[in-house]
Amino acid sequence: MDKTPRRARLGRLDAIEFPNADPAALTVLCLHGYGADAQDLAPFAAATQAGRPLRWIFPDAPLTLDWGGRAWFPIDVEDFERRQAAGEPRDLSGGEPEGLAAARAALGTLIAALGVPWERLVLMGFSQGGMLAVDAALRAPRPPAGVAILSGTLADRASVRALAPAKKGLRFFQSHGSADPILGFREALALEAELKSAGWVGGLRRFEGGHGVPPEVQAALAAWLKAL
Repeated sequence: MDKTPRRARLGRLDAIEFPNADPAALTVLCLHGYGADAQDLAPFAAATQAGRPLRWIFPDAPLTLDWGGRAWFPIDVEDFERRQAAGEPRDLSGGEPEGLAAARAALGTLIAALGVPWERLVLMGFSQGGMLAVDAALRAPRPPAGVAILSGTLADRASVRALAPAKKGLRFFQSHGSADPILGFREALALEAELKSAGWVGGLRRFEGGHGVPPEVQAALAAWLKAL
């Protein structure tokens, strides 16, 4: 792997790229969470020792928030804060989140610009980025190499049930903290159940903690990438 990252414009999105000219390299498209940016997950490129050549792409989400962070689609911050104070997990399973279609379109221009065959592309995302990674896999013309969902949740159950069976056999990696105060563990279990029911191959790795990616998850993720 070329350890020197570079900025690139891919479709309609800016991204940090860790190039790899090895023809056997998988391209890992890694999507950050709400309020972060491309730099948030970029350390994964060096920290994930998969024992195989990887090309990493970390795009900036298209929306800029008031405080400077970025988002793939908007959230109702007041409702989120109210639910968090009451200890109520956010349930996004009832329908497609507002703005997801626009995020899907923007991400599609990046994927097209990459010019990578779907079978050589890994879709990965943290939190909101994980929701978009699943959505992109569901709607892809062909199955990607795999999907990694880090502290994500079940969004739009009806679409998952309608589209996931067409990707039967797709390998997925999922991790979630047992005490996640932002996206509840129960909802993560619901996502795992839907994907397994559709024939996807993988499972949820639970860790004791909150909304994040601890070292043991990074190690498990590296092993999963090596096995793809």
